[in-house]
Amino acid sequence: MKLSKRLDCVASLVEDNKSIIDIGCDHALLSIFIALNKNPNKVIASDNKEGPLVGARENVNRYQVNDKVKIKLGNGVDPIEEDIDTIIISGMGGMNIVGILKYKTTLFKNVDTIILSPNTDSSFVRKEICKLGFYIEKEKLVKDGKIIYPVIRFKRGKKKYKKIEYILGPILLKEKEKLFIEYLIKEKETKEKILSILPKKYILKRIQLKKELKEINKIL
Repeated sequence: MKLSKRLDCVASLVEDNKSIIDIGCDHALLSIFIALNKNPNKVIASDNKEGPLVGARENVNRYQVNDKVKIKLGNGVDPIEEDIDTIIISGMGGMNIVGILKYKTTLFKNVDTIILSPNTDSSFVRKEICKLGFYIEKEKLVKDGKIIYPVIRFKRGKKKYKKIEYILGPILLKEKEKLFIEYLIKEKETKEKILSILPKKYILKRIQLKKELKEINKIL
């Protein structure tokens, strides 16, 4: 089976022999790919809407991975099971991702790996997930269509990061892969656009955006 470039990149950060929950699984293609290629102990494909799960069940049957992939309806981490050690969330805004994880940490106390690919607010995601007792172990960039997405693997533990590392990613800054400069330019354009239309009453958000733009311009 063939995944989108983005999901393929997410899958590349999944380790073998793990017990995984794919939150917001849509039609469960990522979950099925993991079941077929990563020798997982188990995979939960969850979504908070029944509609996508109809297609997910059909795909699970089609690829004959019923013994590996369990389909569950539920919000955020609610469908998690005690033996799950890896959480995956891809294709959501950063604020939503943090909201899903931040307020129900007791539900994933046995999780040691979180793999995220936010659509927006990646700096916020890095900072807030690190506050939950995780550090950034690996990062990649992937261009899917015209958009470049970060994919981040967090591991349980603690590390200290500089402000610029939260904004642009400590691993991305260190490795400077070929998409990095293009990613910076697009990030700059996006932040400038948001700043131009953001009402002046959002003082703290405007200050944060200006700080992030200043750091990006330093590197460029």
